[in-house]
Amino acid sequence: MLLWASLVLALLAAGVIALVLVKHWGEIRLLNPETIRAEQERKARDRMVRDRFQRRLRVLTAPLGQAGRRAVAAFKQRYRRMESRLAKAAGASMAGSNDDGDARDMKSKLQEARALLRDGKWAEAERAFLEILKRDKRSIEGYRGLALLYLQTKQYKQAKELFHFLIRIHGDDDSTYAGLGDIEEAEGDLGQAEHMRKKALEKNPRLAKRHAELAQFYVKYGSPEYAWVHAKKACELDPKSPRFLELSVETAILVRDRAEAERRYDRLRLVSHDRSKLQSLQEKIDALPLGRA
Repeated sequence: MLLWASLVLALLAAGVIALVLVKHWGEIRLLNPETIRAEQERKARDRMVRDRFQRRLRVLTAPLGQAGRRAVAAFKQRYRRMESRLAKAAGASMAGSNDDGDARDMKSKLQEARALLRDGKWAEAERAFLEILKRDKRSIEGYRGLALLYLQTKQYKQAKELFHFLIRIHGDDDSTYAGLGDIEEAEGDLGQAEHMRKKALEKNPRLAKRHAELAQFYVKYGSPEYAWVHAKKACELDPKSPRFLELSVETAILVRDRAEAERRYDRLRLVSHDRSKLQSLQEKIDALPLGRA
């Protein structure tokens, strides 16, 4: 009986040993001197390749890293400078400030500031936007409203700085590029103004206002043939707007398309109450040759 028990235990022990050998064979095989040498050579080759790659990567990316660090440092400096200037204008430090009121209160403050801006109450509107930024230095709409105020009051340097600041902290959008287009036009850089208006349109091609702005720009600077497609698109996107209809009639007259001018004029008469303007447009249409030149 004792013999059989010993035999069973021996078999179990042999099974355990076999299982361990199978499980750890990859490690045990390295005990072979040849295998150890081959493994060491493989690791050395891998390390050499990896080190060479890292050295090349550092050489290639060093200028990018330096440029990136400079860009980040410049942005942080610009951000602090902007905060400091706005805080000084608001009469309080903005560092570490946050909006302690609820969202509805901040929304109400923004509505009040925008109403002041629409009414042309520049000083009051500026104080309102600065107060918003004093309470919440991350208020994108606060920065945007202040930039529009500076644009409308022809403080182009401050407006341009704020618009570029918005691009950095929020990303670009159509209203920012439209504002920059207005500034470039006011400063006489028509090529850059056109570029900015096109970028505004690219950002929001379904907004009739952006097509109308580009059409008006082309009309103003003697390129009605470029304006025509955008004037039509503005009307297509907002067919009930008297302003866009009027623009399309004027542009059709400039490209000497009498049929289009008459068709759009008939629509304009139904929605416009400006009789003197309608009379002026009718006279211009009557002066066009029949059909299209």
